[in-house]
Amino acid sequence: METVRVFFAKEGRLKYISHLDVTRCLARVFHRCGLPIWYTQGFNPHAYLTFALPLPLGVESRCESFDFRLTEEVNYEEVRDRLNAVLPEDLRALRAAAPVMEPGAICWADYRLTIRDDDPAAEAALERFLAAEHLTVTKKTKKGEQEIDLKEKMTVQKVERKSGEYVLEVRLPAGGTVNWSPMLVTGAYNALLGREPYWTGYERLAILTKDFQDFC
Repeated sequence: METVRVFFAKEGRLKYISHLDVTRCLARVFHRCGLPIWYTQGFNPHAYLTFALPLPLGVESRCESFDFRLTEEVNYEEVRDRLNAVLPEDLRALRAAAPVMEPGAICWADYRLTIRDDDPAAEAALERFLAAEHLTVTKKTKKGEQEIDLKEKMTVQKVERKSGEYVLEVRLPAGGTVNWSPMLVTGAYNALLGREPYWTGYERLAILTKDFQDFC
């Protein structure tokens, strides 16, 4: 029995479906693709899938991954092609490979946040966001609400300014111990702006280890 890791993209309209919906979709995909996969035992057998870092709703990505088990040997290119033959539009397998790292190795994730707003107040809010020594936001957890300072662990990697459009690339803690959503970042910006911008787009760019190596 071999464990296979599939790296996939979730883009376009499918950014609006939940992680649970993706899991259900993949379960149906495995029924249709003809791969010899291992199913759990018991009253309700199902494909055993594990995801490295579930993607927040509304975020696009080309660096997602899930693991499953094959009961027979199939080359990685065929695994990718069989999945893509039955996957819906905007959900694509990019490659398949043997797992190298455990999900517990994940410590960081990079995001691109695109804000489109031609109000001069939007740029002024961005400048205050970047210059602020502290950015306190409320994070909801299973145990309740928690006040956190984004500036303690967030790193702004890149800033682009165009006419009416602002692009931020930020690095946030991720994984099982500390996991920050990019919506916390835009929430802090919205508070400085005093409203939500006209449009905001989210994309996960990379999933990284503590040494800032790509998760693989």
